[in-house]
Amino acid sequence: MTKISRRPSPFHEFLTAQLGTQIPSELLPRRLRILGHVAVLWLHPQVEQYKELIGQTVLRYSPKIRSVLRRTAAIAGPFRQPAVELIAGSPETETVLKENNIIFHLDPMKVMFSLGNKSERLRMSQVGSGETVIDMFTGIGQFSLPLAVHAHPIVVHAIEWNPDAFEYLNQNIMANRISKIVKAHFGDSAIIAPKISQGCADRVIMGLIQGTSRYIKQGISSLRPGGIMHLHEVEPKDKIPASILSNLENSAGLLKREIALLETRIIKTYNPQLNHFVMDVQVN
Repeated sequence: MTKISRRPSPFHEFLTAQLGTQIPSELLPRRLRILGHVAVLWLHPQVEQYKELIGQTVLRYSPKIRSVLRRTAAIAGPFRQPAVELIAGSPETETVLKENNIIFHLDPMKVMFSLGNKSERLRMSQVGSGETVIDMFTGIGQFSLPLAVHAHPIVVHAIEWNPDAFEYLNQNIMANRISKIVKAHFGDSAIIAPKISQGCADRVIMGLIQGTSRYIKQGISSLRPGGIMHLHEVEPKDKIPASILSNLENSAGLLKREIALLETRIIKTYNPQLNHFVMDVQVN
């Protein structure tokens, strides 16, 4: 089970040294996410009145930080839009992130990108060689791009219905020179995925946590016999995702298909009560 470390981070130590005489150290943020030139953090409710001061201080933490955003709520809604506000620095929050020789254009004010999914992005860069892949909830391409750039699939069908994310997806396809491999589709994956695959996809990525389960039938229908599904969800830390597995089995049965669970991996701590995990499932 993944645990949240309470050891002081260099960032927390920096804030404490700068602001410890004005704000209690235990109320200062411990983690900072940096996406290109944009820093993103959570603030304890008791220090919201100091948000501009904290933001100005964060600008001094690293010379590459030019904008500081405060998360105001968890990512939610059908478009998975971030709930953030600018608390310091430049209002120009469109930025570029480079990871594993991949270029990601994004605006953290408009679209989501989880740095905590780095290990899964790396894993996706190592699967799919010679395959037809469908990424049902691709966003800006956080799983599609590593797979396309490094694994050399035949084709990746990347589906997204958030207009902002779809715009950055196309920009990222061009930036990484993979337009001959990645085909972007705008719209609802429940409709698009079965049509474009006709049941012949080798691999399906289902990365819409807190909602993926509603699309299990479409994911199964898109796969050829023996194809692989990567299904992402969140569950309480003290529970095995038995309900998701049961849903998979029931949906497969209705489609006269069978599933075999290959592996369940914890990707990251989603919040103090939940883990983000991915199930690798073979569909026969």
